[in-house]
Amino acid sequence: MRSSQRTEVMSLRTVVMIALAMALVGIAYGAMSVGAGLPVWVAPLLGVVVLAGSSEMLYVGLATATSPWVALPAALLVNVRHVPYGMALRTALGHGAGRAYRAHVLNDESVAFAIAERDPARARVALTRIGTGVLIGWPAGALTGSLLGRGIDQHTFGLDAIFPAVILALVLPAVKRARLRPAVVAAAVVSVPAALLLPQGLGPLAGVLALPLALWRSREVFESAEAHTATSDDPGTRGRRTEENDE
Repeated sequence: MRSSQRTEVMSLRTVVMIALAMALVGIAYGAMSVGAGLPVWVAPLLGVVVLAGSSEMLYVGLATATSPWVALPAALLVNVRHVPYGMALRTALGHGAGRAYRAHVLNDESVAFAIAERDPARARVALTRIGTGVLIGWPAGALTGSLLGRGIDQHTFGLDAIFPAVILALVLPAVKRARLRPAVVAAAVVSVPAALLLPQGLGPLAGVLALPLALWRSREVFESAEAHTATSDDPGTRGRRTEENDE
């Protein structure tokens, strides 16, 4: 009994820490969006409806530098990664209204915690709780940053560097993964000259052209996820695993 209560407390503590971390990043995002000339309500609204930090920040950065219609397809392409997320966690999404809610709170953080759980029920709990923490922390931070950003000089405090810094932080872990490294290199080869030669804001958009390469290189991830799910659902396989564990 004490062990289960302790696990419950630790799980809720993790949710709170994730929510606080997302709120801190959301403050910078809200301040950046207001500093770019957007209304106070835009960042928190996108935080609730879109709930995808990198996509939102890309949209805000490109929309203010170019136009909302140019930024929209780029932001949507960045969110294509949610398709394999849903494929890998389809058993954890559940059914009914809960499935729709968990599909909405599907993001990098909730997916990372859910994939770490092999049991579908525990993965569903992790997905729901971490996703809810992000849903609370990210828009709350964005609203706070938007309100504070009205009285802050963005250039003095270096908030104009938040967008490229966050994008760089998102890209660096991908360099360590062999299957994503070609896509990262291709994006750099395309976007760096584009940033120098094309109008402001079009450099990151040009880098999105490397996305098909990333999806193609990641096909083995989808296949392994499908194989893992099929193996887990096979009663014969579960029986063989039990026998192996008994031995």
